[in-house]
Amino acid sequence: PFLAQERRRPALRSRDPPCISLRSISFQFVSMADIKAKLQSMAVGLPVSRDLTNEAETLQVLTLATDILASGVDIEEIKKLAYGSASEKPLPPVLISAVGAAESKLLLKKTPPHHMVCIFAMYGEQNRLRTKAEHENGQNFLCIKTKQLEWLFAGEEGKTWEMLAVDDGCPNDSKNLAKDIIEKNGLKNITILDLKNAYKEKIPFFMDRGLDEACKKSRKGGAIMYGLQYAASTKVFYPPSVPKLVMYTDSDLSTDMSLCGLLSYGILNNGCSMSMGARYGSPGTFLVKPPDQGAAPHPQSHYEQPNMMKIVLRHYVRVRLLPMLQGIYDTQCAFKCFRAEDLQAVCKDVKSMGADFDMELLLCALLHYRKGGVDQAKLCDVAGTLFTEDFAESNFMASADDPDKNYKTYGGMMDALVGMHERFIEPDSEEAKAAKDLAEFCRGMPWETYKKMHDKLNERGLTLFDHPFALDELKAAAAA
Repeated sequence: PFLAQERRRPALRSRDPPCISLRSISFQFVSMADIKAKLQSMAVGLPVSRDLTNEAETLQVLTLATDILASGVDIEEIKKLAYGSASEKPLPPVLISAVGAAESKLLLKKTPPHHMVCIFAMYGEQNRLRTKAEHENGQNFLCIKTKQLEWLFAGEEGKTWEMLAVDDGCPNDSKNLAKDIIEKNGLKNITILDLKNAYKEKIPFFMDRGLDEACKKSRKGGAIMYGLQYAASTKVFYPPSVPKLVMYTDSDLSTDMSLCGLLSYGILNNGCSMSMGARYGSPGTFLVKPPDQGAAPHPQSHYEQPNMMKIVLRHYVRVRLLPMLQGIYDTQCAFKCFRAEDLQAVCKDVKSMGADFDMELLLCALLHYRKGGVDQAKLCDVAGTLFTEDFAESNFMASADDPDKNYKTYGGMMDALVGMHERFIEPDSEEAKAAKDLAEFCRGMPWETYKKMHDKLNERGLTLFDHPFALDELKAAAAA
């Protein structure tokens, strides 16, 4: 793996596209007003939104983050000014990302030596693997992720990283395209895995879940689970006393890999059993919707959701039926991290190989740690991130033909959450007793009933995640 102490290697090599030109910025601050003025000068000329196909723009995040670190200014003071307030909008998303990257690198410096394995799935990635010049949706994400991790780990002695890219039956040969890109660009520390090998080797975990030769039963979940198990079982080539962390993310550039320091710090320094990012739901989270929207902070990003009340209702039911999720709003965020030695026990009860595996994996992890006596506050460290929506090449777009599709989807979650409650919560526990009436109300709820309840409650207007609905209030709305 790439050793971060190779300090002579420049962050950006000669073959890289040049970053957007910035004048040298000197940070010699004497007041908050000075900090604000300098940040505003850095923001001049930056795009309003984000373009994940623009390599120069994406790499500029690292350039700005380096300037911020060189300033020596307290990162918390910079965040106060950059992240906006009730009266001021946040700074442009490129600069918000740079602040996050700078904080991540500062936190990584505080961590002990460790190795980080980064996993993502590759299905239908034949376009985003390419450069913008080669395809309009090209993100060149293998090269960019490498540079982000090189930047993050540079100068950190004893701290190393690698990436695992897992193909789960891509019909467009993403696997071999990725291998060509690695060879062409001389990329290091990337291993290409093929989920088909799990079928060939008849690995019991995957055979028990119905994996077929073409991997059609896997929809991202199988690929990530294969990567997690591979990382957990692979022999290491560094001192066994060095902790090994394993995270997974999406293949695109929606979340910057330079934020991995947040994950390491959450486990190794904050003492939590696992760590994860969050795209929305709490301060420090930002959602960007290209091409013309900037960084929407919490709660603005929540209020702008067309499914705001549906998300609120889902969260209300979820944390009451599955109380281990307290404090976790974005359960589906694909930016989760574990200790390698925990993965076999965490993964063994995950049944899904589809796109819904995120939630099940999270619940299996939290339940495992709870049974091990971990306090609720130390189950999971959650760090806010900036997330850029990327729908151009999404493999999970929903059809808009049915006007009630969202009601059916979210309505179906009510009964599904009851099933999870019965699976993950002991029936004789105080938690089960406290949730009994809510579980009965949600069990088998028809989507038409859910729609009536939602529409009535939606009349109350803007509503935050933790709004304390009364069960009688929900019942009255459902009967309206």
